[in-house]
Amino acid sequence: MPFSEARADLPAAPVCDLCRGGHLQETRVQTALWEGERLVVVEDVPALVCTGCNERFYDDETAMRLDRLRGSGFPEARAARRLSVPVFRLAPDEGGGG
Repeated sequence: MPFSEARADLPAAPVCDLCRGGHLQETRVQTALWEGERLVVVEDVPALVCTGCNERFYDDETAMRLDRLRGSGFPEARAARRLSVPVFRLAPDEGGGG
C-alpha cells in the first residue's frame, strides 16, 4: 500500500478545535514560563500539537504537573540544566524609515 493512502484500521487523528484545519499529533515539547522576573524552560512536556496552527493542548495530568512545578517555585536544585538567553529591546522607531 502506498504511504499516502490512509489505513482503514487506524483511527484518524483528531481535528484541532481551534483552527479546524489541522490535526493533533502527540509529541513532546518545551514550554517557557515566567516565575516573577525569572524565565524557566520545562522540557519533555507531553502535548497534542496542531499540524495547522501549532497550538498546543495538554491533558489534565500534564497541566496539573506543570502547576505543581510552578507552585514549588522551580527550585534550582531540581533543574536539569541551565540556559543562557539573550535579551533584546524593541525600541520605538527613532525616525528614518529603515
